[in-house]
Amino acid sequence: MPFNSIDGKFVLDTSAILSRKYDLSSSIFYVTNSILKEVEKGKISRYLEMAESSLNIIDPDADSIARVKRAAQKTGDINRLSHTDIEAVALALQIGATLITDDYSMQNVSTVLGIKANSASIKEIGKVIEWVYRCTGCGRIYEENTGSCRICGHALKNYPRKTRKIEEKDEKASSTG
Repeated sequence: MPFNSIDGKFVLDTSAILSRKYDLSSSIFYVTNSILKEVEKGKISRYLEMAESSLNIIDPDADSIARVKRAAQKTGDINRLSHTDIEAVALALQIGATLITDDYSMQNVSTVLGIKANSASIKEIGKVIEWVYRCTGCGRIYEENTGSCRICGHALKNYPRKTRKIEEKDEKASSTG
């Protein structure tokens, strides 16, 4: 679904670029330097080279990165997000853009921050999830992943503590931009 005729700003993450569904010669797309580094190898590099002169490359400021990290800590997505993922969400936050990503953790954190997030190729999230870790043996809940349970020694697994259905996603996200 190309966004050529839609007004607005869009931050593309790696999955959106790899989907090749977007005309990157448009000046409405933004990426970070770390996203470019993730896709600079392989067949996609030629596709990216054609658009690089008109692609907006901006790295987010420290305040935006810190806000994303705090939100990701709150949702429990912090260990699921790479530095590049955090930068992409932070850039969308900083410039008031829609984030295009297939990463559910990025969509989850974006929704909590009031950033509109669209999927590049897959169905978008329908719920905001607050993650914790649960022991696979005794069921004890941990706020952080300690690797194994301090009580019984079994492995910890992600577990949704709370979920909230996303309602009126577009209205909520548009109030921030």
